[in-house]
Amino acid sequence: MRPTMLGLLLFVAACSTQPVSPTMSSGDPAAAGTQAAAQNRGPNVEVTFTKWIDPSFPTFAGVAGGDVPGTFAATVLSRTAFDNGNIVKLVADYRVIGNDAGHSFVARIEGTQNNQTQKAVLNGTITDGWLVGARVHVTFDVIRPCPEFDKAVCFTGVVRVMSGSAD
Repeated sequence: MRPTMLGLLLFVAACSTQPVSPTMSSGDPAAAGTQAAAQNRGPNVEVTFTKWIDPSFPTFAGVAGGDVPGTFAATVLSRTAFDNGNIVKLVADYRVIGNDAGHSFVARIEGTQNNQTQKAVLNGTITDGWLVGARVHVTFDVIRPCPEFDKAVCFTGVVRVMSGSAD
């Protein structure tokens, strides 16, 4: 008898015309916009970049694009190679200087670079400037050679600023 009652309750709930939630379904595009506005969140910000060592390690210079075109600079604060030599743990400050000065920021990031795959994944937080406190996710690839900027090696990637993550 008990499984029958449970099935009946599920059937009644599924057929109910009463709303089960005060908000719209997250699958509805209008709902996503409404929910984001209600939480004072905009879309993620994606900054593309290409950087190169300039003038010498640990400093980098480069260009920024995507949602924040401008210049890019970085300083590696810590670089620790794992025993296998393939993985390197990095801590760095990334500086995006937007052509629109109101969209400039500094992010402290840390993560790993895989020297075998020539890819890196890092995470961090904006510590100064626009969107201070927001979380960032960075990915980049090592490019050899880098003829577009007349360099032996450069690094090209994306800084994703997570919407709604600022304090």
